[in-house]
Amino acid sequence: MNYDHQFHAGNAADCCKHLALTLSLQALIRKDAPLAYIDTHAGAARYTLAREGEYREGIGRLWSNRRSLVHAATWLKTVAAANTDGALRHYPGSPAVAAALLRPTDRMVLCEQEAEPAQTLRTAMGRRAHTSILVENGYRALFAQIPPAERRGLVLLDPPFEARDEWERLTDTLLRAYQIWPQGMYLVWYPVKTRGTITRFLQGLRGKLPATVMELLQRPEEGRERLIGSGLLMINPTWGVVDSLAAAFAEIGPLLADPATGGRWSLRCEGWPKAPVPAQ
Repeated sequence: MNYDHQFHAGNAADCCKHLALTLSLQALIRKDAPLAYIDTHAGAARYTLAREGEYREGIGRLWSNRRSLVHAATWLKTVAAANTDGALRHYPGSPAVAAALLRPTDRMVLCEQEAEPAQTLRTAMGRRAHTSILVENGYRALFAQIPPAERRGLVLLDPPFEARDEWERLTDTLLRAYQIWPQGMYLVWYPVKTRGTITRFLQGLRGKLPATVMELLQRPEEGRERLIGSGLLMINPTWGVVDSLAAAFAEIGPLLADPATGGRWSLRCEGWPKAPVPAQ
């Protein structure tokens, strides 16, 4: 795998996905019943920010404004807890974000197939109860975990998008997982880079499962193959999550916008229900 978590930690994509994860888990834990959290590409849980890393265009732009970003407050408190002296040196990954929110009775299943980050992840999670760390491919591991005994919960899918068949495998995984566990919430991050690829991805899902798609773009679409923003696909989003995330993205969007393009940013959202089953 070529993806360098250390260099990319805290970038704009991380800010978007971890903010969405926080708001989703907040909504789920409003009910007393325990839940399962499954992370298919967990990473190392905590990162020391690289001096020249991409965090400068992500959490670095939000950090000095953190007290005024009310819709992102809970997530930013998790980041602040990793930087107790107020200086931004560390960034919590998705397992740490989830662990900060979940209750002792909630179960975590964290998949990381690379041995080194898996060991770091194991150390970071410490003795947290009801936590499993699986050193295996997250796509395959997912199907052994659903439906969970808790019958409610969230699956985070955040692949590196390095493999040629990543989009196809992600589509197949979501369709199959939804058939097995249609009650679960699924949160998927994807790069907004090549619009044709994204269009085909969403066409493969539309009408087959209920979903909302939200994209926060940090720069205009110009037809070139470059990363311009983050996309989030939410299957079965809990009530209130979409509105909360839209408000949060509207808050952080101007701060994450690329100054080189005049500070332009945009927020796109669409959703669809599952197509009705034809009458027999």
